[in-house]
Amino acid sequence: MAAAGTGSNPDMEIENDNKPINHPKKNEFDLGADFIAFEDSDDEDEPINHPKKNGGKRRRPVDEDEDPDEGPMTGPPPGCPWMGHRNYSKMASVPIMLTQELWDFVDYISPTKEEHQIREYVVRLVRKTVKDLWSNADVVVFGSFDTMLYLPTSDLDIVLLRDGGFNKLDLNRLASHLRRSGIANEVTVISKAKVPLVKFKESITGIPVDISFNLTNGIDSGQVISTYINEIPALRPLTMLVKYFLMIKNHNEVYKGGIGSYTTVIMILSFLQMHPQIQVGNIDPMDNLGVLLIEFFELYGLCFNYTRVGLTVRDNGSYFEKKDMPTNHRSGRSGQAQKLLLSCIDPNDPTNDTAKGSYSLQKIREVFAGAYGALTQAVQNRDRELFMDDKRVSSSHVQFDDRNRVAADSKQKSSGLHRSTQVSLIKEVYQVPMHIIRHRQKIAKVFLDGTYQVMFGDPIVHSLDLKTV
Repeated sequence: MAAAGTGSNPDMEIENDNKPINHPKKNEFDLGADFIAFEDSDDEDEPINHPKKNGGKRRRPVDEDEDPDEGPMTGPPPGCPWMGHRNYSKMASVPIMLTQELWDFVDYISPTKEEHQIREYVVRLVRKTVKDLWSNADVVVFGSFDTMLYLPTSDLDIVLLRDGGFNKLDLNRLASHLRRSGIANEVTVISKAKVPLVKFKESITGIPVDISFNLTNGIDSGQVISTYINEIPALRPLTMLVKYFLMIKNHNEVYKGGIGSYTTVIMILSFLQMHPQIQVGNIDPMDNLGVLLIEFFELYGLCFNYTRVGLTVRDNGSYFEKKDMPTNHRSGRSGQAQKLLLSCIDPNDPTNDTAKGSYSLQKIREVFAGAYGALTQAVQNRDRELFMDDKRVSSSHVQFDDRNRVAADSKQKSSGLHRSTQVSLIKEVYQVPMHIIRHRQKIAKVFLDGTYQVMFGDPIVHSLDLKTV
């Protein structure tokens, strides 16, 4: 059964060999259309520079082909700090440029070693504080910290475990203790949610922390995600990209109707499992990050039949009709059974629909569709600017596009403009606000100042090791 589809755009995939991709013809199914992959590209000699699996020195790459006579690079457009070190316009095709820029973005937003070390210190501080209140409680970190899929401002997920459990009074007791200890600001108790939480920001770094009680499913979920990431390396960068997108659109909090991290991973994993070109080995997902992200947004923004179809990643993945689901899977929030809802089966627990609380799916679908349109338009525009024959250009008037800072629709474009001006293909979808940049600067300063090292008696490190985790 097929439930989703992707449209076709030219010259968007890089094959593993020189054989042309035999794209499947569009077949209509009862519940939608299957994937329609983009056409292949003949430009296979341009390597994609993506980070190694557990890091590698994060430093500004040097373009070995850079010619000093072509003029200096002018730096990244506003909001694009991942740029400024690479001449994308010299790459063989726009799809390669897109994939490389996405890899540079993923590298930029991935945690550095000092950021991870600071979070480890926050965990130690929280553990010590909780133990002062309940000496018999175990303090376990899980979620994105455990799987290394956290963003610069992601919550730190912690669960407290003890025999006999906790009650609602314990939530308020912990909140009061955190305030008195001085380690927490903006402490909030969420007692009426399906998963009661104590939320706060750690006082030194401002890192947000979520504490839950006696629930082990989050720990189990992290172990499953780690296994899938080891099996499918492209799952990590795509997860970072989609998580960041949901975060900047304010659709990443489940208690607000958004899509949580676990469901995000399952959606991406299902997309990769069901992708026909990946299934038959025609493309390497690591070298086609750009087209895969576009197809992901197209699938879940335009093509997926949420009303009748659910997904599971068990047994290599499949779609199923919602009428085959137990009633509790389809219930959602009170009075919202008829609204658009995603059904996403937990690979750890077939009775659990991880997306049943994501009641803002209609809005999420709309922003996915918008991202698909923006990325597709950016790729098409850039391809025309760089590779279209001058004879096909109807106007000789130079027009500047303020969004990507490049002359558009111009017969008189100079090669110097293309080489010296940074052009972002993803700027309309991804930007890094100043509050995120300042937060990372604050974390780096806390690390250099040795605040936690002094607190815990560890050696102070005076230089940053910019390797990613």
